[in-house]
Amino acid sequence: MRLNRRTTASVIITAMICLIIPFIGFRLRSSTNVAVFETNILRALTAWPESLRDCSTVLAFMFSTLGCISILVVLAVIDFRIVGSIRAVIGDVIIAALPFAYVTGIKWLVERPRPVTAADSALLPGDPSFPSGHTAAAAIVAVMIVLTVRNAAYRKSGNTSGTVPEYADQVPSAERRGSDTSSIVRTYEHCAAVVGVGIVIMVACSRLLLGLHFPTDVVTSAIVCPLISYMLWRLREDMRIAKA
Repeated sequence: MRLNRRTTASVIITAMICLIIPFIGFRLRSSTNVAVFETNILRALTAWPESLRDCSTVLAFMFSTLGCISILVVLAVIDFRIVGSIRAVIGDVIIAALPFAYVTGIKWLVERPRPVTAADSALLPGDPSFPSGHTAAAAIVAVMIVLTVRNAAYRKSGNTSGTVPEYADQVPSAERRGSDTSSIVRTYEHCAAVVGVGIVIMVACSRLLLGLHFPTDVVTSAIVCPLISYMLWRLREDMRIAKA
């Protein structure tokens, strides 16, 4: 299978970042100075309005493992109603959810302790701190939203090939004439991406407001999960082109 240049770059960059993250985690775990600096940030956030912490508690339940699975099931059902293909839906779910396996593995490999601000919290999970599982769950939901909305855009445009605009030079000209398809898909994708980024930011901030994670925990998940999903998505698109 011939890989698109963007796909190749995505694979290389993602692989490098995934290899580096464990070393970053070990470094963070052993650095007292970083822990003190990040803990001071968390303590400063305790002065923020109590209502924000109430909202953060709601998000903690929504994006727990069970909550994330429930949201994914709902999105998968919507996705199936759009594409009408179990195989396509399973592919979308795998692309969205597989990064969680990586995050979980890194958690137990690095075993970074939770910040001291989490000690008395009733919401304190039993797993290590780095990277943030809730932020990873938010990223999973965000990616699934983008994939589902993208499928809806293709359905709206009447294009059922599922070929992304970047690959237009590799598909028959009859499928390339619909510049409207590209416009509709781009508009839908951008809107979905804005919503997805908003969800990730809200959940990441909520973990800090609750004092359950260090800032580097949530930033790591917010970066690596979409990167892995994007790499998987590009690989799937290259496979589609190869089979066409």
